[in-house]
Amino acid sequence: MRVHVDLLIYLGGGAAAALAVGALIRAVWRINRRIVVIVDAVQELTPNGGRSIKDTVTRTERKVDGTVQELGELKRRFEEHLDNGC
Repeated sequence: MRVHVDLLIYLGGGAAAALAVGALIRAVWRINRRIVVIVDAVQELTPNGGRSIKDTVTRTERKVDGTVQELGELKRRFEEHLDNGC
């Protein structure tokens, strides 16, 4: 009878150890997933030759700056035209 109790105690201890190892592996996996998400976000915000969000924002900013300059030139020419009496 004592042998059966000892066996149950060892099996219970082994099951608890397996659960603890599983929980530890899951925690490490979740931390790894968060690190991967952070790395992906950092890569998306780092210029990489045209494919990142940062590159897209930079291109858009340049286009807007060019449009603002063109609009300013058109405004200047229109005001000059009005001042000259058409």
